[in-house]
Amino acid sequence: MPQKNNFVQATKGKIILALSLACFALFIAWSISKVVFKEMLITVNDVSVPSQRLSLVNTISRKISSLDQQQKEQSIQNPGNYNKLFTESLQLRKLLDSLANLNTRDSVQVTRLKTIKTLLVERDKQFLDYLKVRASLVNSQSFSSQVKELNSLVSKASVNDSTVLATEERTSTTTFSPEDDKQRSFFGRLFGKKKDDQDKSFTIISERKIKRDTIALSLEDAISRSLEGSLRNIERSQRQRNTSFINREAKLANANGVLISQMLEVLRKVENEVINQIESNTIRARLVVNSGINRITIVMVGFFLITVILLWLILTDITRSNRYRHDLEVAKDEAEYHGQAKQRFLSNMSHEIRTPLQSIIGYSELLVNDRQYNEDYVRAISHSSEHLLQIVNEVLDYNRIISGKFTLEVRPFRMSNLLEEVVSVMRPQAVTKSLDLVTNFDGVDVGLVEGDGFRLKQILLNLLGNAIKFTDIGKITLSVEYKVRRDQAYFTFTVKDTGIGMSEADARVVFNEFEQSKLGRGGVANQDGAGLGLTIVKALVESQNGRIYLKSKYGKGSTFTVFLAFNTVKSVDTPTEEGVVKVRRSVGSVWIIDDDPLIVNLCEIILQSHLIDFKSFSSPLEMLEAPIPEDLSCILMDMRMPEMDGTELCRLLRAKIPMDVEIIAMTAQVLPSEQGEILSKGFDALLMKPFKAEDVLEAVTDELEINLDALRKMTLNDPVLLENIIQGFCVDCEHDEQLVQEAIQLNDWETVTLLVHRLAGRIGQLGISEIAHSLRNIELRLRDSDVSKQNLIKEIFNSLRDIGIVVEKFKTERLMPYSIS
Repeated sequence: MPQKNNFVQATKGKIILALSLACFALFIAWSISKVVFKEMLITVNDVSVPSQRLSLVNTISRKISSLDQQQKEQSIQNPGNYNKLFTESLQLRKLLDSLANLNTRDSVQVTRLKTIKTLLVERDKQFLDYLKVRASLVNSQSFSSQVKELNSLVSKASVNDSTVLATEERTSTTTFSPEDDKQRSFFGRLFGKKKDDQDKSFTIISERKIKRDTIALSLEDAISRSLEGSLRNIERSQRQRNTSFINREAKLANANGVLISQMLEVLRKVENEVINQIESNTIRARLVVNSGINRITIVMVGFFLITVILLWLILTDITRSNRYRHDLEVAKDEAEYHGQAKQRFLSNMSHEIRTPLQSIIGYSELLVNDRQYNEDYVRAISHSSEHLLQIVNEVLDYNRIISGKFTLEVRPFRMSNLLEEVVSVMRPQAVTKSLDLVTNFDGVDVGLVEGDGFRLKQILLNLLGNAIKFTDIGKITLSVEYKVRRDQAYFTFTVKDTGIGMSEADARVVFNEFEQSKLGRGGVANQDGAGLGLTIVKALVESQNGRIYLKSKYGKGSTFTVFLAFNTVKSVDTPTEEGVVKVRRSVGSVWIIDDDPLIVNLCEIILQSHLIDFKSFSSPLEMLEAPIPEDLSCILMDMRMPEMDGTELCRLLRAKIPMDVEIIAMTAQVLPSEQGEILSKGFDALLMKPFKAEDVLEAVTDELEINLDALRKMTLNDPVLLENIIQGFCVDCEHDEQLVQEAIQLNDWETVTLLVHRLAGRIGQLGISEIAHSLRNIELRLRDSDVSKQNLIKEIFNSLRDIGIVVEKFKTERLMPYSIS
C-alpha cells in the first residue's frame, strides 16, 4: 500500500509538473513576444523617423547655397547695414555647432565642420571686402570731387588772367568707360544693374574760350599739362579699383565654391551614414524578429519535448499502475493459493511428523517395558527416525534453495557407478512392494564426467522414490541415454512408472512448493510427504542448467524426463579410490558440554565405542574451572545453556585453550544466515542436530587413508587371498601390541625398538603410510641414546591406538573389491 501511495503521488506530481511547465512556457512565450515586439517598434521608429543630422545637413546646405544671393539682396536693399547681412551667416554657424554636437563621436566630421565654420568666417570677411570695393566703384563721389577739382583749376586760371586780346570759344566732349562689358565678372553681371553701368560711363564736356593773347600762352600750356596728368591719375585709380573688385569677386566665388563643396562632402557623408544606419536598423529589426521567432520556437519545441517526456512518463506510470494492479491481483491469488498450500503443508507435516514420532515413542516404550532386546523394535525406531529426518532435510534443502545459499560441488565421478549405487539403494524398496525395478543403462560407459554427483543422486532417488510410493502394481523403469559432443556429455534420464498417475491440473502445479497430487490411491486425497520433493528436484535440475518434463495420465502412470549435461573428463591425475579404505582416528581428547544429559550420554557412547578420550560437562562454569589437558584437540559445545550461552563460553575459553584446539558448536539452527553468524563468533565448525554417530566422528577425528592398491596387485586382485593377508595382519598386530606393552612395563627398550621396527614395516607394507612414518620416527629416537625413553611412551601408545583402530576396521567391515564413490 505505501508503494501504491508513492506511485499515486508520483503520478500526481508529474501531472502538476506538466501543467506548471505549460503555464511557464506560455508565460515565457508571452514575455518573449512582448520584448520582441517592443524592440521591433523601437527599430521601426528609428527607421521611420528622419535623421536629425541629415535634416541639419540639408538645412545647412540649402542656406549655404542661398547665402550669397541673400546677402547680395540685403546689400542692395540695405547698402549700409552690415549686421543684417551676416544674420544668415550667424545662423549657419549655430546650425554647424548643433551638427557638431550630434557628431561628437566622429572626430573627422567634427574637424570638417570646424573647417566649414572657418571657411564661412573667411567668406564673410571676403564678402565684406567685396562690398566695400563694390561700394567704392558704385559710389561716384570720389570721381566727382576730382572733376570739380579740375574745374576749379581751370576757373582759377581764368580769373587770374584778365587780359584778353582775342577770345575763341571751343567745346570738347570726352567720354570715359572703366572697362568693357566682356570683362565684367559673374557676380558683376549677376548682381549689377543697367543704371549702374550708365553711372560708370561718364562724359566730360569742356568749353574753352581761347583768347589769343601772346602773354597768356605760357599759362595755358601749364594748365593743359596739369589737367592731362590728373586725368591719367584718375584713369589709373579707376583701373586699380576694377582690378581689386574683380579679385575680391573671384575670391568670394572661390570661397563660396569651397564652402559648398565642403558642405556637399559633409552631406554625402551624413547621407551615407544615414543610409548605413537605416540598413543597420533594418538588419537589426530583421534580427530582432528572427531572434524572437527563434526564442519562441525554442521555448515551444522545448515545451513540446518536455511535454512528450512527461506524457511518456505519465503513460509509463499508468502502464506501471496497471501492471501493479495486475501483479497485485496475481499476488493476491498466489497468496491465497500459497496460503491454502501452506495449510495443506502444515496438515501434511503434522501427519508426517506425528507418524514417525508415534513409531519412535511406541517402540521405545515397548523396549522400556520389555527387558529383552528386540531387533524389530529398534529397526522400527531407526526407520521412523530416518523418515522424520528426511522430512526435515527436505524443508531445510528447500530453505537453502530459496535463500540463495545453495551451491553445487563440481568434481569428477563415474556415471555408471553412480547409477548402480542409486539402483542398489532403491531396489529393496521396490522388492518390498513386489515391484520390478527395470534398468536400461548398460550402454552408459562414458567414463568420468564432471559435475555434482551427489545432487544428481538426490534427483534420481527422489524420482524413483515417488514412483515406488505411488505404484502398487507393475514396474518402475530407469532409462539413461547420452550423446557426447566435443567435451560435453548430454544425458537423458527417464523414470517411468505404472502407478496411479495424475490429472492435467495436478501436473501443472505438482512442481510448485507445498503442492501434491490431489488424488492418491483409490481416489483418496494424498497426504504423504511435505510436498517439497518435486520442487527441490526441479530447483536442482535448473541449477545445473537442465530441464525436467512430466507426462502423466490419471490411472496410466507417470513419466519424468530429465535433461542434464556434464563435462567429460579425459584424464584424472588423482588416483582412484577403488583401493582406498578410510579410517577415522582420534587426534586427542575431546570435551563435551550440554545441559541435556541425553545428548551428553549419546556423545559419550559414540566416543567410547571408538576409543576416543573424552570428558563431559553439564555446566559452563564447571568447564571453565577444569584444567586444560595437553592432548585436548576438540570441544563439542551446545549453544543454548541456562548459565551461559555458547558464544560467551567460547569467548572465555579462547583465552585459556591453545590456538589449535577446535570449538565445534552443536546447534539446531539450520538457516544459512544463522550458521554464518555462529561461525563469525569464534567457532571452528558446526555439528547440526539431529546428528548421527558418523557426524560426531567426522567432527572430532581425522581421516586415515589405507591404500590397498599395492596389496591387491600382489594378490592379483584375489579377494580370498587379500582377506587372508589382512586377517594375518590383524592377528600379528594385536600380538605385537601386547608385546610392546609388556616390554615397556619391563623397560626393555631394545625389545620395544625391535617391535616398533617390525610394526612400521608391516604397516607400511599394508599401505598405511602415515602410521608407518610415525613409527619410523619413534624408532629413530629410540635408537638415540640422548633421547629420554619415557617421553616417547605417549607417542608409542598413540600409534598403537591408531593401529588398533585400523585392526578394528578390518575386523568389523568386509573389504569390497571396489567402493562406489
